[in-house]
Amino acid sequence: MKRSTLFTFLYLALGVCLTAIAFGYPNLSSGLQTSLLVSAGVSYIACIFNPFWQERTIHFYRRRRNSSVILSSLVIGLTIIVTIWELQSQNWTMEAILQVFSRLIIVLGFAENIVIIRQVNSEQ
Repeated sequence: MKRSTLFTFLYLALGVCLTAIAFGYPNLSSGLQTSLLVSAGVSYIACIFNPFWQERTIHFYRRRRNSSVILSSLVIGLTIIVTIWELQSQNWTMEAILQVFSRLIIVLGFAENIVIIRQVNSEQ
């Protein structure tokens, strides 16, 4: 790996937590357990390809300056709103909360995008 950042370790920690939850609760439905394990796998893959993701983000940002931050903020906001809506509609059940954990990878990826862009802006 070229360079490890805080987000590399956050992806790794998220993957470990999702795996522990999926295997720690044997009475979960198979669909929810599969969803947690797939999200953990995506988190591990994101951890491995984090330096490549950083370079692609910087390259995309240099081509389209403002749209990258706006797009990332919109995706994070929409994900949070949809998540809260689903939690409310399912009365904050354990299954609903665990489904939310599998969406953390989306928020984490776009939050990293915003942080990378802020770092590029501060270097210029």
